[in-house]
Amino acid sequence: SSGINAEWPLRPGVFSMSVVESDYLKRWIGAPITDALTEVALKRPADPIEYIALWLLKYKENEVVKAAEASNAERLSIEKKKLDEEAKKKAELEEEQRRIAAENAAKKAEIEKALAEQAKQTEAAAV
Repeated sequence: SSGINAEWPLRPGVFSMSVVESDYLKRWIGAPITDALTEVALKRPADPIEYIALWLLKYKENEVVKAAEASNAERLSIEKKKLDEEAKKKAELEEEQRRIAAENAAKKAEIEKALAEQAKQTEAAAV
């Protein structure tokens, strides 16, 4: 048995609910229903049932939009982290490239100096 009287819609006032069902309702619709009822009490619309129905539809639309925005923000954050990591790797590679170029330039200068020294010695020996 679900705990809800099957005749409930036909017999107002006859309703029994289990703790599990009560917890379910509190969890999923407690806050929105409370907010909707508060607004109805404050605004006193001509058709409170229609007002609550439309209010709940708008609430659901807003929740869907919030969820989509949260999902987009999370994806954006992940993409930003990836871009930051790629930028860091690029900077590290550029730094390594500069270091290697400087080492190669130093080795080239050293080799050219040694060759020039050897050429002088060869000239001196030939004279």
